[in-house]
Amino acid sequence: MFSRITLVGFGLLASSMAAALKQSKLQVAIRAVSSPATLKRAQELGLADEFFGYDETEKWVDDSDLILLCAPILHILKSIEAMAGVVVKGRGDGAARKILVSDIGSTKVEICKAGAKLPEPFVFVGSHPMAGSEKRTLEYNDPSIFENAYWFVCPPDGVEELDYAPLLELVHFLGASPVVFPPEHHDRTMAWVSHMPQLLSSTLAANLPERLLKYNYQHYAGRAFRDMTRIAASGWNMWHDIYATNRTETTKALTEVRDGLNQTIAAIQELEPVSNGKPAPQDNCEKLENIFRAGNDGRASLFAPGRNAASEFHEITVPLKDVPGALLSVMEPLANEGVNIRDIELMKVRENIAGTLLLAFKKEEEAAKAVAILKKLDYDVVVRK
Repeated sequence: MFSRITLVGFGLLASSMAAALKQSKLQVAIRAVSSPATLKRAQELGLADEFFGYDETEKWVDDSDLILLCAPILHILKSIEAMAGVVVKGRGDGAARKILVSDIGSTKVEICKAGAKLPEPFVFVGSHPMAGSEKRTLEYNDPSIFENAYWFVCPPDGVEELDYAPLLELVHFLGASPVVFPPEHHDRTMAWVSHMPQLLSSTLAANLPERLLKYNYQHYAGRAFRDMTRIAASGWNMWHDIYATNRTETTKALTEVRDGLNQTIAAIQELEPVSNGKPAPQDNCEKLENIFRAGNDGRASLFAPGRNAASEFHEITVPLKDVPGALLSVMEPLANEGVNIRDIELMKVRENIAGTLLLAFKKEEEAAKAVAILKKLDYDVVVRK
């Protein structure tokens, strides 16, 4: 793979990579580049072997085999600029030397343009793992955070797969699925499936009407509104960099959604209103029904077999009893039997009504074992298709 990896920006994802490498006992030296406080904590947790400040560029570049830029997007661009001015020392054996440089930024076009300008011996390949958490620091490092996630790899023209093979090896080692993608396709896709939805969620939550807020009626929001506005709680700093570097594609995606909303408004306005408690003799609902059916198809397409990495999980649902300790009564027996749960979600939660627990497993046999254990405890377990 490589003998020395340098992680510039030692937050959640970089520290999670480091934790996975440390657990594996591979002979890989890990360099952490970050702020003094973060470096101190990384050393206490035993997550790295060498420690450098951001401004020590010449030191952390020297002898690196793979440099992975893990800071926010604008910081990544500054790091690339700083690296361009570094004179790299040659190896003592006189062998030709290449230093592979990549990043984990959420947009790719601007980063790849900057990276392509790096002089030899740097070889730049952009990348973006579709993994993360609302937690941001190394305190929450998770060596399994990349498992089953897509990881986009965006090589510039003229870069051969052999040149970025160590990056692909790292992706596979971390349990992710690499997708080789042109940077323009990446940003166009992310604008629709990530960047635009964030703005829709923020806009929806930001426009609660005064007629609701005046009486605190927003507290009656059901699961639909809560789910649609969940990501409105996201912090601004990271998203500023994303929109600053993917403004055109995100604007295009928002415009397309606006056009769709206009069609939906027109369709609902065509419905004949109920009059005096009686439905209209002819209800013009075909257009609105078609929108719903197209929405059904669009949603289903997200989970097409073999196309979505998450679909490789094997899921079961467990109705919870409305009693104290209900979650523990499900989780504890599985833990005692060594069943490894990869994901968990509490669904259909309403006050005074029991919820449904969604559990996901990497292997089918793990899901089957969980079903057998819980059925013995009289849970009405359902395997999710």
